[in-house]
Amino acid sequence: MKVTHNNIKDFLYTPGKYFVIPDFQRPYSWEKSNVDSFLSDLETVLERNKAHFFGSVVYINEGDDSVIIDGQQRSTTVLLMLTALYHLALEHPEKSAIPAEQIMKSYLFNEFAARIGNEENRIKLRTVTTDNEIFERIFERAKLAEKHQESKLYRVYFQFYNYFAARDSLDRYINILDKFEIVTIALDAGDDNPQEVFESINSTGKPLSDGDKIRNFALMLSDKQARQLVLEKYWNVVERNLTVVNKDYITDFFRMYLVSVLQHDVKLELVYPEFKRQFEQAITDQSDTASLEAFYGVVLRQLEHYLFLKFNRDDNGLYTDFKDKAFRLNFLKIEIVNPFLMKLLDRYRAGELDSAAVQRVFEIVETFLVRRIICNMATTGLNNLFSILDKEVSAQLQATPGASYGDVLTFVLNERTGATHLPTNAEVELAVSSNPFYKQRNWYNNFILSSVDDKAQSKESALLHQIARGDVELSIEHIMPQTLTSDWQDMLGPDYENIHNRYVHTLPNLTLTGYNSKYSNNDFVTKKTIENGFNQSPLHINSFVRAAETWDEAALTARATWWNDQINKIWPLPTTSYQAPNDDIEYMFKDDEDLSHTKVKRVSILGETTRVESWADAFEVIVEKLFSENPDLYDFVSEDSFLSRYIRPDGDKLLKPRQINDSSYSLETGTNTNYKKLIVMKLSEHLELDDEDVKVVIAK
Repeated sequence: MKVTHNNIKDFLYTPGKYFVIPDFQRPYSWEKSNVDSFLSDLETVLERNKAHFFGSVVYINEGDDSVIIDGQQRSTTVLLMLTALYHLALEHPEKSAIPAEQIMKSYLFNEFAARIGNEENRIKLRTVTTDNEIFERIFERAKLAEKHQESKLYRVYFQFYNYFAARDSLDRYINILDKFEIVTIALDAGDDNPQEVFESINSTGKPLSDGDKIRNFALMLSDKQARQLVLEKYWNVVERNLTVVNKDYITDFFRMYLVSVLQHDVKLELVYPEFKRQFEQAITDQSDTASLEAFYGVVLRQLEHYLFLKFNRDDNGLYTDFKDKAFRLNFLKIEIVNPFLMKLLDRYRAGELDSAAVQRVFEIVETFLVRRIICNMATTGLNNLFSILDKEVSAQLQATPGASYGDVLTFVLNERTGATHLPTNAEVELAVSSNPFYKQRNWYNNFILSSVDDKAQSKESALLHQIARGDVELSIEHIMPQTLTSDWQDMLGPDYENIHNRYVHTLPNLTLTGYNSKYSNNDFVTKKTIENGFNQSPLHINSFVRAAETWDEAALTARATWWNDQINKIWPLPTTSYQAPNDDIEYMFKDDEDLSHTKVKRVSILGETTRVESWADAFEVIVEKLFSENPDLYDFVSEDSFLSRYIRPDGDKLLKPRQINDSSYSLETGTNTNYKKLIVMKLSEHLELDDEDVKVVIAK
């Protein structure tokens, strides 16, 4: 390792050098605000003629190549600036004392590579993903595709070009770069592990996402052959499918992948450390290509599941039979169900479930979500539910061979109580008449309203597809308008104000229409008879409205009944004759029992019952519930010498941390069962809970 005091101008000037941004680095990420700050520094240094520290650049010497492992954003930014100055010097030679050709040959063009016909290395920078093609086209002043013009690389170049186009004496902006001091750290091939060096650097740039860190880790293998294998066969597939200009879904995918594989929730900030832990458990020798292929084979299979569920993509025709089912769930944008569905698709691909079984599960999940939407129930707790749901079903299937997956899933969901339960018919009926449904997300409204037509016509979500594509111009219409006219007051009668307040935003008063919203305050007869009004509407959802002569409380009550009939046809409450073996034992947490070597099945905390598959899951459910109900517990545990060892803000110091809700605190789940019990008891005592407030059910 060689540490040198240098400046960015001399570093980039180095003759014969070729700068490489390695594949493990993230794409270029500077925003306009970053460039504004850099330009401000540039002008300040020009004015004061004083040195300015510009950060560090860490690179590996590989022959004439400098492989930059830290400082790529700063280096690329300066090269973009020099490219803009080069182009302006070409167009306006009088503006620069340094000729355009000299700028190009000194900083941008690898003359030696061009002379020997090495086209790949003729420009002095090779960056990652599509950035490389964009940089080359910027340098050549070639036409860029519209999507590439939206890239951060081009936007920053264009910002520099516009800034310097309004200025003279452009050469001074090049010369002043020798005041931008840097510390360069040059590593040779035999030096410290680049991954360790990379992770130890305290960069002042834009923080890395967990996806960036996973990319770095995955492509910094010590064995070159293994590194090439992972890059070419696996990581390029991940990048190609999960990155678009200025955005990637890598972190999101790996979170879903980890939750699906581990079957417990993984918080966003723990995605990278958990991936690293899984990799290091599976791969003990980085040159073992067979182990790498097995590990990344699972990743790519999960990627296919993810692309299908997230983007409705089925490039290989693997999921044709339930493509519409997945589209419907995707439309709802409730992605916390995806890890469970990824596990479901894993079972399908392994031959454990047939197409009919998978379709039934999709329908059950849709029914569960829609009934909760109609009842305006929050998604709180569903992360935990869907992360462990397959594990719950699997445990039941092992206990009762021959039972179907759908029957057991139905049983498990019907058994849930509290915030994550499946709403009953009575709850749905009450919500239809009282819940201000219109106030929910617009896509929820479109989904439920359009489903009435799609299901009545026995088509594959035809109307919903048209709405998603923007092929139809339908609006969500209040039949009784949001603002009452005198005609409407007369129709509703003397109690019009109460009727209006009760029903205006509920499902009985909502429909889909094709007529212009400016007519929405018209009286009921006009709404029916105008062009594209209710009488001309071909939509099944308007059949009841077409037949109605008036729209008063009696009509609204009748349409509530109509809506309940539709809901029970489209999303009937799932039923099953399956019953789990009843060999459970219930204990209150304060009971004097040694719970070592027991298998926990359910937790009851403050009246809410949750099925769990491990004591770690049970521990997390209990603690999260207690902390969500009592935020002052964070202060209490911080001051308690015992509890602060197991519940603390620095989760990286714990053996098996799980984040508590969305807080900065994590919980140590790597303790034995009786320690978990002791921690819960101390929290319960502090909160003065009754004995019945915290209970567990364990298997005999």
